[in-house]
Amino acid sequence: MIGITEPEVLSRAWMEIAGDLGLPARASDAAIRAALREADHLAEDTYDVPAALLFALGRNARAFSGFRAMSILVIEWHTKTLGMKLEASRAELADLLGRVAVRERSYEDVRSWIGARLLAFGG
Repeated sequence: MIGITEPEVLSRAWMEIAGDLGLPARASDAAIRAALREADHLAEDTYDVPAALLFALGRNARAFSGFRAMSILVIEWHTKTLGMKLEASRAELADLLGRVAVRERSYEDVRSWIGARLLAFGG
């Protein structure tokens, strides 16, 4: 995988933070695995990982009971671990995730949108 974590890590993380967000602590390991497999398949290089994760998590909305909240946290975390910054608000990311979930946005749309907002730290 291109810098994408294991499904169990995300499932455990969601179980830990869901209550703090006032959301039920439910996750689908199968949906998380499917999303991470799809993201790994879509990401051609490290710079594609945030877009691939956003798209794949949006298409697998049943992965987490709070799919927007957790998906945004995963995208932000992975972007930082890759040494990059995403200039997008959480509201913008939530909107894009919702549009992916209802099949209004293609991966190329997401990749272009994220690519225009992705910066190297210090850049």
